[in-house]
Amino acid sequence: MDTTMLIPMLERLGWTSLQTVLLVALVYGLCRALPSLSASTRCRLWWLVSLQAVLGLFWSQPLQLAWLPAPQAVAMSATDLAADAIHPMAPELSANLLATAPIDQAHDIAASIGSGVSPMAWWAMALAALWLSGVLVMAWRTFGEWRQCRALLAASHPCEDAALVQALQLAADAHGLRRAPRLWMSEQVDAPQLVGPLRPVLLLPAGANALQGDALDLALTHELQHMQRRDLQWGLLPALAQHLFFFHPLLRLAVREYAQAREEAVDAAVVGQHGASRHAYGRLLLQLGVAPQPHLGVASAAPSTTSLKRRLMSLQPRRACPRILAIGLTALVVAVGVAPMRLVAAPAPPAPPAPPKVVPAPPAPPAAPAVPANGVHLVMPKPPAPPAAPSVPAAPSAPSAPPAPPAPPAEDDDSYTTVGELHLGNDLERGHVLIDHGRSYASATIDDIQQARRDVGRDGPVLWFREGNKRYAVRDPALIQPLQRVYAQSAELGRQQGQLGREQGVLGRQQGELGRKQAVHAREISRVATQVASRAVRESDINRQGAAEAARAARGAVDDAAIARQAAAEARLAMREVQAVQDAHSHDISELANQQAQLGLRQAALGSQQAELGERQAQLQAQASAQAKQVIARAMASGKAQQL
Repeated sequence: MDTTMLIPMLERLGWTSLQTVLLVALVYGLCRALPSLSASTRCRLWWLVSLQAVLGLFWSQPLQLAWLPAPQAVAMSATDLAADAIHPMAPELSANLLATAPIDQAHDIAASIGSGVSPMAWWAMALAALWLSGVLVMAWRTFGEWRQCRALLAASHPCEDAALVQALQLAADAHGLRRAPRLWMSEQVDAPQLVGPLRPVLLLPAGANALQGDALDLALTHELQHMQRRDLQWGLLPALAQHLFFFHPLLRLAVREYAQAREEAVDAAVVGQHGASRHAYGRLLLQLGVAPQPHLGVASAAPSTTSLKRRLMSLQPRRACPRILAIGLTALVVAVGVAPMRLVAAPAPPAPPAPPKVVPAPPAPPAAPAVPANGVHLVMPKPPAPPAAPSVPAAPSAPSAPPAPPAPPAEDDDSYTTVGELHLGNDLERGHVLIDHGRSYASATIDDIQQARRDVGRDGPVLWFREGNKRYAVRDPALIQPLQRVYAQSAELGRQQGQLGREQGVLGRQQGELGRKQAVHAREISRVATQVASRAVRESDINRQGAAEAARAARGAVDDAAIARQAAAEARLAMREVQAVQDAHSHDISELANQQAQLGLRQAALGSQQAELGERQAQLQAQASAQAKQVIARAMASGKAQQL
């Protein structure tokens, strides 16, 4: 779903609505503070409000006011970005971040990220559809008014009074008009109306509502004054603004005040410039009374009793405002409020680079020895069948400790810290690099990063991107800030993953230490077993000697009972010694095994946390990719992308 044009348009709609509020407050304050302002000056000021609204919506390059506080710089060291972020991450994510995966895998992951639809896109589509529906409703309403106007003209007929037509032509010449409006009569109107901005038609009431004498002259002068001022043409802009900002109550107020000031200005011109009597003109306004405003035109009658009261009050003599003051106020409103403006953040001061942390790689724990300390393999003599040597449990193998995390490389002046999707090769159609105070956040190739640093330097913040063979740079802080925030969150997750990785390393070293202790106990059991075996060998020799002595005793009547008892006692003693040593070391080994199990549970918990952070990191990478596409599209649409 493409929202590259909708989001900038909605932003302009919102900023323009906010600026309209401020401008309406300014113009309203001036009109209340200076009641002596002429109606024509107030009419111009309120018309400028509509001009500001239309310009703000269609002007793609507003003035930028750096009045917002500067964003905080995200200080990250090379150690945090390399050792802390790479080691504990999932293989797929770390491959994306530092380009250790193959190129085709990076392409697949980038394509999957780019194909996602962010919630912002749905909100933009919904708001745009709602606004467009309101504009269409207003346009349909205007179309209905145009049809009513056409029906009113179809029911009217041209004036057949040649003297009245001749008088209208003379009055038009006196007002400096090249051509007098067509004069038609209608029984469906109660007051004179001037309709049609392109080919004006002056409708006069006929029948019982027809005007006579001085009242007719004043009414004709009023309508001709509208034509002289080109009010029908100037009124198209407020009507357009009211259609586009149908939801804005203050803009509707500005349009009503413009129409009121326009009628008061025409009344003042009729009374002042043409020498009409204020009392006679007031009686005419009261005679015309209150009547609905014509569709696509202006009328002499007031649309409401409040408007009629204000017009009658404006006929009273009052002190005129100096002309130079009126011109100065108009110029002030034009300079301050009409041009579209945007509040942007001030440039962030460069953050001091964090000193690189030297994290020494912990030494790998030695493997459990498989032979005795002296390095000599013991060859156990095979004892005879009687008596059998006691069985000794096999020594448990020591668990291997996890590999130590690699030490971060030291930074030099020519190195650069890059976070994002770094692709090997030069076959990417497009890429972008956000350079922010010496650090690069990229979805590009190595050549793109080097080219970006040559084009825009190392400081920033600036967004460099490439479309084919064309290179661009965006330096607008308001456009770059959302991308900075997303990448800052990604770096923060990387630091959290690095902390978890260090904790996992500590647990691994503890597991290695427990493994070494288990190996010590295993060696002790092996040593005791060796001693028992040696005794068994000696007892076997004693038995053989006892047998020989018994044979000689049989011949020489020698008793071997003492020799047999001595051998049996030594065998029982050896068995008790082996059992005691085995019991003691078995208890220690069991305790160490329990500790190993607890460390394993802690490792599993840290692994779960790493997996959760990895998922969040993947989501942030997808969000960063989508945000970069939106920023690039908005920069291209608004003309803020500078081609290099």
